[in-house]
Amino acid sequence: MKKILIFSLLAAFMLTGCNEDKFLEEKPLDFNSASNSYETAADFDAAITELYFLTREEFYTTYDRTTDLSKFADMWITADPLQSNVVADLSPSGGIAKFYWDENYKLIAQANTVISRLPSSSKLSDEEKAVYEAKARFFRALAYRTLVLLYGDVPLQLEEVSTPKTDYVRESKDVVLAQVVEDLQFAAANLPEINAVKDGEISKPAANMLLAEMCLATGNNDGAVTAATAVINNPNLALMKNRFGSQASEDGDVFYDLFRPNNQNRASGNTEGIWVIQFETNIEGGGNNTSHFFWNPGSFWGERFFAPQVDKFQIIKPDGTRLQLFNWPIGDMTGGRGIGTHYAVNHLYNEIWADDFDDMRNSEYNWPRRFKIHRTNVLDDNPELKAAMPDGYFDLENTVLPAGWSMETGFGGGVNATTQLPNRFMCGYSTKMTTPFHHPDAQYQNKDTYQLAGTGGKTYTDQYFFRLAEAYLLRAEAYMNKGDKEKAANDINELHKRANAKPCTAAQINLDYILDERLRELTCEEKRRLTLSRVGKLSERIKKYNPYFSAAHSADGKDYDAHFDLLPIPLSAIQANKDAELKQNPGY
Repeated sequence: MKKILIFSLLAAFMLTGCNEDKFLEEKPLDFNSASNSYETAADFDAAITELYFLTREEFYTTYDRTTDLSKFADMWITADPLQSNVVADLSPSGGIAKFYWDENYKLIAQANTVISRLPSSSKLSDEEKAVYEAKARFFRALAYRTLVLLYGDVPLQLEEVSTPKTDYVRESKDVVLAQVVEDLQFAAANLPEINAVKDGEISKPAANMLLAEMCLATGNNDGAVTAATAVINNPNLALMKNRFGSQASEDGDVFYDLFRPNNQNRASGNTEGIWVIQFETNIEGGGNNTSHFFWNPGSFWGERFFAPQVDKFQIIKPDGTRLQLFNWPIGDMTGGRGIGTHYAVNHLYNEIWADDFDDMRNSEYNWPRRFKIHRTNVLDDNPELKAAMPDGYFDLENTVLPAGWSMETGFGGGVNATTQLPNRFMCGYSTKMTTPFHHPDAQYQNKDTYQLAGTGGKTYTDQYFFRLAEAYLLRAEAYMNKGDKEKAANDINELHKRANAKPCTAAQINLDYILDERLRELTCEEKRRLTLSRVGKLSERIKKYNPYFSAAHSADGKDYDAHFDLLPIPLSAIQANKDAELKQNPGY
């Protein structure tokens, strides 16, 4: 009887006392899972670190995407036609359209996860939650900024997606930008001050910089003035006007100092850097190394693309003998291990400096156009050539070769075919992309001669995402839009004073002047395509200043068409979105 009673009670308990779902639920007591990974400050710090990583990956450390946002603009000619077929590059199935779409939606997904998980954390104070939300909303705003300027209308997702979603539709650009502004206002109100964060972290001024830009994009010029003024008047920030940093005792100028190794962060005394993307050489996760070539992920390859390949420059004697003046790769002012695939259009190289060629930003340290000859024996063996270069330098602008002598600046006589532009492997360039005489020691084959290893081509410096100089240009643009050209000129002249350049006048101020000033100040820093898209000048300036995009010179034999101002929605995204129509942009 007793056994029957115990069995009956056990059966009743099993039938009525067990919640099967709870009984089978796995409780992660000693490992991280989706249910317990967003509790502590350490958890959220790890999630925010991923946002920094994704941003660096998008703009700086994906080799074949290094130049996308500058080559389809008014700045560079792409010398290699195989890399320059605009129809193929900007196709719905191409790598460019897919990359920026995927990278920015990864950034948005990570930011949304942080925002969605914050309310349930029991380990954070309300103040801490506000700071983490501000960080996540900044990166979400950054991603939607990029998406809108590249693609136009895009799907707007503001919450964590925990199950597959295949019914996205495109939201209007105006609605997306309104959300961007809202996110940035929250970020600017809740992020720490710049003197309270580590080098490389975002802060109030970073949020205000992006807010000023997005206020301009939405036509809110007063808001842009307010946001930019908050940056300019920040007591922790100031333009660098005197020599400083790691090479202050060497030849150069203060603008050159801004881009030398270890000079970008506040720790170096730099009060101009607002948000600086961090790189460390030969450190795990640091983003740069000296032992791998271009298949290595994670390095910034600015030197490779934007500096010249000087060994392809040849002097041709009247009898047809070819002479080389330069060795390569040499870590001096000739450009390290550059290969010259991107060289300045004439507007960037000459026209923007025509009114003031002595502008510091165009100095021999910042835009070198004369190069010290490595093979001095060539001059010694050819007295008539040496007479043309008595100081041992070849000057791209001023050296006059002896009668009957000629030169080639690149492969194949400098021209691939009748429809192609010169392959100018020998050209002036921006030293922002190089570290003359200061490559990492491990990069040198022979440091006495500055001979570099074959694995070179990276830019071994931290990179400015936002620099105070741009705040003056954003505010000048807002003042111009408001009709106050005097104040706009005053802001631009703050940069001219630092550069020892001629002051501009209110009469000179228009949008094209400001865009040219951005070239003078921010070449190789700004994401030029995004700027031109924001102001509605992309196709106009491309067709005016970039001869590659005319039918006579383009690799595909076509003129640049305005429909390319928006990238296509990637075919992969359209095909995956099976339960709603993700409309393609016109012309694709």
